[in-house]
Amino acid sequence: MTTNFRHSFLAALALGLGAVVGCGGPPKAHVKGTVTIDGKPLADGVIEFFPVGGSGQSAGTAIKDGAYELDASVGEMKVSVHGVEVIGKQKAYDTPDSPMIDTVRNPVPARYNTRSELKKTLVAGPNEVNLELTSDKKK
Repeated sequence: MTTNFRHSFLAALALGLGAVVGCGGPPKAHVKGTVTIDGKPLADGVIEFFPVGGSGQSAGTAIKDGAYELDASVGEMKVSVHGVEVIGKQKAYDTPDSPMIDTVRNPVPARYNTRSELKKTLVAGPNEVNLELTSDKKK
């Protein structure tokens, strides 16, 4: 995944999910917070909130340097966190003059995204949701 593609993907995901929330209508929760993994801010990623039980709308936004902020529906939400970590470089093509692109991985374990059991109840108005995640690294 290239750096430009990664940023485009994260921006599109955040805008797409943010557009679903819209304006007016039922009360909204203004959510802001931080996401750390093993005590360090998650440098680059996405956080998503999905209504439990189907009442409300999904919302998501980018995480930058561990911080995020968004408006979401009120109620119990399943929380999903995805990260992007550059772990090296590789050639974009198998040619001698190929540009180098970033090699990336998701440093956030599946138990916080594809198999997330994280849940938070959001109320109308300001909400602070700070997540302290741990990696799968053996200590």
